[in-house]
Amino acid sequence: MKDQNIATIKNIIEQYHQTHTYNLTDMYACAQMAQDVWDMVETKGINASIEIGNISQDITRIQQSDHAWVLAEVSPGEWIAMETTGGYLVCNDTRICAVNNTRYYTGWTFNTPRELQTYMMNPSGCDAGYVLGTDDVCHPACGANTYCTGNSVCVNQKCMTCRSGYVIGQDLQCHPACGSSYCSGNSACVSGQCVTCNSGYILGSDNQCHAACGTDTYCSGDSACVNGQCVTCPAGYYLGTDLRCHKS
Repeated sequence: MKDQNIATIKNIIEQYHQTHTYNLTDMYACAQMAQDVWDMVETKGINASIEIGNISQDITRIQQSDHAWVLAEVSPGEWIAMETTGGYLVCNDTRICAVNNTRYYTGWTFNTPRELQTYMMNPSGCDAGYVLGTDDVCHPACGANTYCTGNSVCVNQKCMTCRSGYVIGQDLQCHPACGSSYCSGNSACVSGQCVTCNSGYILGSDNQCHAACGTDTYCSGDSACVNGQCVTCPAGYYLGTDLRCHKS
């Protein structure tokens, strides 16, 4: 049975090559030819699968595949590769095969053409709006086929990154970082946390909230706020309740 199956698949691949032309180095073209030959082998009652991979170099990711071919099970557990674009068998037995290339046995397997077609329609495996990253994880797309990495974010379909010590805010501008976030409005960063004073108060250089005097100032030391201005009496004088300086 093994010899008969080998003779059958050899005849199939040679006849197919004589009646079909492959002149495009295109994954879709060879995939279509592999599906044709798979159907012919299965019709003869021989178990077959479609493989994709790279027969020129070792690869680790299916997205690096650029070729498709067929594997036929000529006896239980024994498979022979069929190069559909060249019309020959591939194995380590020179009496049977014209070519020996172990990469034909290290691809990704599809048991039916439907499985292959499903993969070909979405090679990345990601949902719409996502792209497959170099880490083999699906990321939100930014632009056509790119995505943002690290601390960058997508702004108007372009990845934007702030310089070290800054983060991108909700206004899509870069702000000085405060801990893992940033401070907005009248808040200020104190020991990695944003501090905001109540209305009518201002955060001082001592990181404490002080009553405002004027628009954006406050009075320190012995000074007092008089009509929106800080007033300090000279040495030997004190500020009275009438807001005037009196001799001590």
